[in-house]
Amino acid sequence: MSKSNLIDKLDLEILKLLSRNSKISFSEISNILKVSNTTIHVRIKRLQKLGIIKNFTITIDYDKLGFNYTCYMGVYLDKASKYDQALKELLKIDNITGMDFTTGKSSLFCKIRAIDSNDARQIISKIHKIEGINRTETFFSLEQLLNQKESLLSTIIF
Repeated sequence: MSKSNLIDKLDLEILKLLSRNSKISFSEISNILKVSNTTIHVRIKRLQKLGIIKNFTITIDYDKLGFNYTCYMGVYLDKASKYDQALKELLKIDNITGMDFTTGKSSLFCKIRAIDSNDARQIISKIHKIEGINRTETFFSLEQLLNQKESLLSTIIF
């Protein structure tokens, strides 16, 4: 992939380090990249201002918190005009941890976390009751094989 005109190689290296560990200190980054702490501070603030860094986050192991069921759901709407209302109701369901507006047969694709099969059934039932949703198609995840944050960064070439 060609380089972005918003960042340079140093910015990219900073992003890679932060994507591996959002708690890494500016001084650790400066030591690894062999630049001043001030340079790192200025670069990170600039990346935030540009909206490239939206926030500093953590990765939660939901299994350890008891959410052992993960499923993905394609949501099919009655009509495109029902999109806003259905989206508003879907956003109220805390167990939906990801959602994309998609092309194809389904209008929305959701990632849902549940405690067990009974909990998943109740969440799915709640979704089916939302006005404007015609039907859904659910895929249960048996095992997460990849949850990579930084791999796409390695495709950027300067």
